[in-house]
Amino acid sequence: MTRKFKGLKDEKFYRSGMRWMGIGFEFCIVCGGMAWLGAQMDKLENTSPGWMIIGFFVGFGTMFYLMVKRAQKSNEDSNNHPEESNKDR
Repeated sequence: MTRKFKGLKDEKFYRSGMRWMGIGFEFCIVCGGMAWLGAQMDKLENTSPGWMIIGFFVGFGTMFYLMVKRAQKSNEDSNNHPEESNKDR
């Protein structure tokens, strides 16, 4: 394996890892934000954990849906460029 090829492979690996780590942070922020918003609604309506739980699951469901869509798009992109994915093997 040439040095240049190894560098390109490493760059692609780290770029992909950073992208998914960013999605993980986004996932946590959205779930936490929706849970916080639900907790604020609970304070207004004096209902203990109801809105907080609903908010968490709305955030979780939304982010899970977006994460699956991004994974499918990433998979389609790698399938559309088979010559690039074959270089990594």
